[in-house]
Amino acid sequence: MSDLWIAVTVMAVICAAAGGLAYGLLYSEKHPRLVIAFMALAILATVLFLLRLQGHLMWARIVPHSAAIIYTNLAAVFAALAAGWGARLPDTPRWRRVAVSGSLGLASLAAIMWPMLSMAVRPPPPGGNEWKGPVALQSSWATCSPAAATTLLNAEGIPVTEREMIPLCLTDYAGTPTLGLYRGIKLMADRNNRKVDIVDRSLDKLIGDDNWPVLMAVRLPFGVEDPRFTQEWGWIPGMGHSVVALGFAIDGRLVVADPAFGLEHWTIDQLKVLWQGNGIRVK
Repeated sequence: MSDLWIAVTVMAVICAAAGGLAYGLLYSEKHPRLVIAFMALAILATVLFLLRLQGHLMWARIVPHSAAIIYTNLAAVFAALAAGWGARLPDTPRWRRVAVSGSLGLASLAAIMWPMLSMAVRPPPPGGNEWKGPVALQSSWATCSPAAATTLLNAEGIPVTEREMIPLCLTDYAGTPTLGLYRGIKLMADRNNRKVDIVDRSLDKLIGDDNWPVLMAVRLPFGVEDPRFTQEWGWIPGMGHSVVALGFAIDGRLVVADPAFGLEHWTIDQLKVLWQGNGIRVK
């Protein structure tokens, strides 16, 4: 956890500096009403980041660090800026400015600390070490990602269990954040002098590279007309899942290690439906 606490400290300093900058320098006595506009924009940026950009695997390309989940959470910085401007609100009693600024400051701190807070609020499942051939089976519905990471790492000659991967991946009873999954794989790869590669979002390139195994984040989108996904194969629309593609069989189908069932064979058409553009491999 030392990587996370170091990241928390660094981000706390950055956010404090951002709040101080907004309060002390990004403020004009001649145009105090702009403070309201700046604060509103910062709050809007915080919300939009949380809804649209937080936790995407692309951030690991920009910050290839095990604590990328914290370093790339710009919502904390936006909230800190809003806190600085909140303390400068014009024509507002001091107690209200303190309340607004303090609330936004706490929101910034909560955003920085959320990976640890989530595990405290929703304690992680204990995990297990059950296998079906080369596939590590998930011990609960929330542990597909650490189980898939276990399959990937063992396929690459790095022995590990789902139970070990759960805390490394920051898994809780609600599931695993994408950058938490990256963290777990990154930490184990680093320990074994290996590197982690974020695969290209293009499915054609993924297939063309023919470089397996690859851990894939997949999901059945809403509105898919083929009823077999839900009726025969048990997919729930909108729910994310993690699997490991092991390579192509002789019949041209992709051999997939699914932590919920074991080995499966997917057609390219099925993969096109489920592929979401997020994949990880170990080099």
